[in-house]
Amino acid sequence: MPLLPSVFHHFYGARPAGLAPFCRCFTIVPGLVLLVCCLLLGGCLEGRLPEGVVATVNGEPIYLRTVQALLDGRSAALDTMQRPSLENMKRQYGDALGTLIIYALVNQELRNLQIPVTESAVESAVANVRADYGGEEELARFLAEESLDGNEWRLLMRDYLAMQSFEKRVLLPGIRISLDNVRGYYKKHEAEFNLPETLDICLISAVERQAVDNFCASFASVGPVREEQTGELLLQCVEAGAVQLPKAWQKGLEKLAPGQCLPPRQEGDRWFGLALVRRNPAHVMSVAEAYPLIENILREREKEAAFERWLTVALSRAQVRVNPDLVADLITPASARAAVRNGASGGSAADVAPPGAGESESQAGQEETEGLGAPEVTRPGQGTSVEQGL
Repeated sequence: MPLLPSVFHHFYGARPAGLAPFCRCFTIVPGLVLLVCCLLLGGCLEGRLPEGVVATVNGEPIYLRTVQALLDGRSAALDTMQRPSLENMKRQYGDALGTLIIYALVNQELRNLQIPVTESAVESAVANVRADYGGEEELARFLAEESLDGNEWRLLMRDYLAMQSFEKRVLLPGIRISLDNVRGYYKKHEAEFNLPETLDICLISAVERQAVDNFCASFASVGPVREEQTGELLLQCVEAGAVQLPKAWQKGLEKLAPGQCLPPRQEGDRWFGLALVRRNPAHVMSVAEAYPLIENILREREKEAAFERWLTVALSRAQVRVNPDLVADLITPASARAAVRNGASGGSAADVAPPGAGESESQAGQEETEGLGAPEVTRPGQGTSVEQGL
C-alpha cells in the first residue's frame, strides 16, 4: 500500500504509487478563498438555514457533514496527528467552507455549459482508486479506519473530476503561450537554467545484508534497472543531486563509478545500499530544451489568472447564503472578530462589512488565508430549495 493513501491523493499534491492519472490537480491560489469570504461578508447572511446546512450557493446546500468530510480527508492525506488550537480549527473550517463554495460554483458552470461530470467518469475514477488499494474491501476498510463516509468521499471525487474538466474544457482553450513570451521568461530567469550535476541512482533496502550485496554484485551486468518491491529487497531508482543524499554517502559518491555500489549501511533493522547508474554532467539548458518547462510555468500562471477572473464574475452574480451563526467564527478575519464579538457590527453577523473601499481584497485577507482542499459539487437527492431553506 502507498505510504500516502491514494484515496486522498486527488486533493493534495503528494503522488502515491499507482495513481499516475491523478498526479496533477488544478490548484486554486489561496487568495481566492479570501475573495469568497469578503463577498460573503457583504452578502446575504440573514435567516436561519435548515439543520445541518452551513451555506447555500444559488439555492444548493452545503452540508456540515461535507465540510467535516473534507477536513477528515485532509487529515488522512497528511497523516495529521496534531491537536490544533481552537483558532486554527475555526480557520480550517472557514477555509473548507470557502473552498466548497468555490467548487459548487464550478459545478454549476459545467452544468450550464452542458458538460457536467458523468456518473461513468466517477465510476471509472473510483475503480482506479479501488484497484490501487487492492479491492473493494481494502478501500472500505481504509475509509472506515479514517471515519470517512464512503458516499461523501465519492462526492469529493466528483468534485476533483469537475475541476479537471473545468480546467481542460473551459480555461485552457483560451490560453495561448507565444514564443516571444517563452524567450522573455528565459532571458529574465536565465540563471535558473544552469543545471548542476545530477546522479541517476538506485536505493536498495533489505533486512539481510546479503540481499543488498547480491544485488550490487550483479548490478553492473543487470542492464536497465527496474524498481522492485519483494519480501527480500526494496529498490527505488531516482535522479537526484549529491547534496540531496545523506552526508555519510556524499563523500563516497565522489569516487564511485557508474555500475558500482557504496558499501551497505545498517539503520535500525534494515540494511541500505546505493548504486550509481550514471552521472549527468552540469550544463546550461538552451531555450529549446527549456521550452516545455517555461511553457508549463506560463500556462499555469495564465490559468490561475483566468480562473480568478471567472470566479470574481461568478461570485458577483451568485446568491450565496451562509448560516449567520458561523460567520464570526468561520469566515470573518481575525481582525474583525473582536468587533463582531464586542457588538461593533451592530450585533449581527449579517452587518459585518468587507474591507474598506480603499483596501484591496488581497490586502484584506493576508492575515488568515492558507491552502485549499477538495472541491464541492451539487449533491443529487440532498438538495434543499431556496424556499425551504431560507
